[in-house]
Amino acid sequence: MKKAKNKISLTLDETTMPIIEQLTDGMPGGFFIYRAEGKEELLYFNAAMLRIYGCETKEEFIELTDNTFRGMVHPEDIEEVEESIRDQVEKSIYDLDYVEYRIIRKDGSVRWVEDYGHFLYTEKYGNIFYVFMEDATERLKDRIQELETINTELKRLHAREVQYKKALLKDAVSFCEINLTRDEFLTVSTQIQGEEEYDLTKRTENHPIRKYSEYVKYWERSISEDRLETYRIFFQAERLKRCYEEGKLEQSYECQITDAKGRARLWQFVLLLGKNINSDDIIALVIIKDITEQLAKQNLLLAALEQAQMAKVARNTFLSNMSHDIRTPLNAIIGYTDLARDHKDEVGKVENYMDKIQVSSEQLLAILNESLEVTRIESGKVSLIERKCHLADLLEDIESTFRIGIQEKGIRFYVEKDHVRNFSVVVDYIRLKEILCQLVDNAMKYTEPGGMICLTMKESDIAVNGYAKFQFMVKDDGIGISEEFQASLFEPFKRENNTTASGVPGTGLGLTVVKGLVDIMGGEISVKSEPGKGCCFTVSMLMKLQKKQQGEHLENSGNDNIDRGSLEGKRILVVEDNEINREIVEEVLKSEGLLVETAENGEEALERIQESEPGYYSLVLMDIQMPVMDGYEATKAIRNLEDKRLAGVPIVALSANAFAEDYQHSLDVGMDAHVPKPIDRIKLRELLQHLIGKDSHEL
Repeated sequence: MKKAKNKISLTLDETTMPIIEQLTDGMPGGFFIYRAEGKEELLYFNAAMLRIYGCETKEEFIELTDNTFRGMVHPEDIEEVEESIRDQVEKSIYDLDYVEYRIIRKDGSVRWVEDYGHFLYTEKYGNIFYVFMEDATERLKDRIQELETINTELKRLHAREVQYKKALLKDAVSFCEINLTRDEFLTVSTQIQGEEEYDLTKRTENHPIRKYSEYVKYWERSISEDRLETYRIFFQAERLKRCYEEGKLEQSYECQITDAKGRARLWQFVLLLGKNINSDDIIALVIIKDITEQLAKQNLLLAALEQAQMAKVARNTFLSNMSHDIRTPLNAIIGYTDLARDHKDEVGKVENYMDKIQVSSEQLLAILNESLEVTRIESGKVSLIERKCHLADLLEDIESTFRIGIQEKGIRFYVEKDHVRNFSVVVDYIRLKEILCQLVDNAMKYTEPGGMICLTMKESDIAVNGYAKFQFMVKDDGIGISEEFQASLFEPFKRENNTTASGVPGTGLGLTVVKGLVDIMGGEISVKSEPGKGCCFTVSMLMKLQKKQQGEHLENSGNDNIDRGSLEGKRILVVEDNEINREIVEEVLKSEGLLVETAENGEEALERIQESEPGYYSLVLMDIQMPVMDGYEATKAIRNLEDKRLAGVPIVALSANAFAEDYQHSLDVGMDAHVPKPIDRIKLRELLQHLIGKDSHEL
């Protein structure tokens, strides 16, 4: 609080206080003195104050008020009262104030009082207030009731105004009123939509904006140079007045503005033109709207629409390509089947037809597998199953897979692994093999007989934190890829004209699968190619190194040193609910000299195993999806048999579920291997020779 303005100080001490008491104690109204600083301690109060507060003694009054001015005022009113007193004293040349507030009497009742105060300085007590107080409850009741009536009406009108304002100012940042005739900047809004108030009348303390011309000038600094001239023309007062005369009462302008928080926003200035009801002045209500999010939503909708249209085109392309790619091998299968029937007595022709049916069937299966894999990758359903493996086994496995096809086409195939120190790693063997097989298969398709394919594996010189970077390169001297097509090489159903014209079958999905798997495994893939000079695909990825302990056998999904013993006379239990599939498997196994028994579900298979002697069944081929009891549950039940000789019978999953996680699930429940449908007879034979092709049943 400031020092009192009065030049004459009041003498208030032990001498004068009795005189003040004598003069004020008999007053009908209340009178008190309190310090204007610190705790606002009461220095004196007369007997009427006791009556106003419902106290009988001074001690009761002191206890009720804590002997302070703040203690005399209703807690809900004190902040407002003190602020009002300060404002009045600051503005008054006589240091006077008048306030109305509530008090709480000793009995808990609430009363209204009028307070007339005078702020002055004393030698002994410093700055003080002496105050006259009167109970004004009854007098104020009528006024309060009148005010409440007026307030109710005002609230109703305000509610209507707020409703109108909300409708008018929806999404607005700020608005103001402009007098275009007098070049005046009139009123500015309070906060809208959580933004700070854009009150340019208080923009800066030294330079408040009072004129419309200043308002226009202010925003110029936020307008880009290329938009500045159009901005100035739009906001010309004379132009806007002409617009009013012509009946163009709404004007709109959009531009990019840097807001109070330094953000670049897209704003819309909407000017509503009209006349002052008390004069002929033309008034403009300027509404500023932030349309950044609105525009973003519109763009999102447009993007969604465009995406939907692209998705429609992609779907139609997919259906068209799939229809073509499926019908082509299917036509061959049906056609050659009919020809085989027509020439059933001509063994040479039938064998030729059957070979072509086999090729077309493999093409059809590849189309199905690639389509399913792409769908799973795009939907995020592919999960990695990492385990210990040996990369040398991987290369041998890939070489074995393509050995026959390479020999038949007359292609030279090289595998190089000289720049590798650590072959034992932890990786998803199946996914890595799939990537490299797709790349090798792609190279085979577009490499002419007599050409060359080289699969190279390299290891970086530096291993960090137990990880090393490996590179796999598949290089060929085939037809190559144009630079233009390389940009869309990994997109689905993309095939270059020279590949389709060559008659090479394919869906255009293989490289899409490769790219998706490489991304999932955290690797990178690149291609270098020129038309007529072949191409080289490079896959790079980090792998965890696995130190092989002495005597340790590292798991892998490749070809181990297979014991290719005889299968003759070994007994296999085939568990398959589908009659056709059961018949096919039975005939395939019998052709290998095996004895075959069948069961239609897992429960029946469990009963057969339980009733048999140990060693009676050399192996169980178990379908997965079956009624009564599926293959997983049957396997777990067999492995839990008390007789460990029965429980240890080899069990191989025979399933149309051919994804890596299906393979892993089979191993997790206790199966020894997983064979996907349709059955590859050669791989099935090799697996059976490995598992049961021995002289004894001890496995």
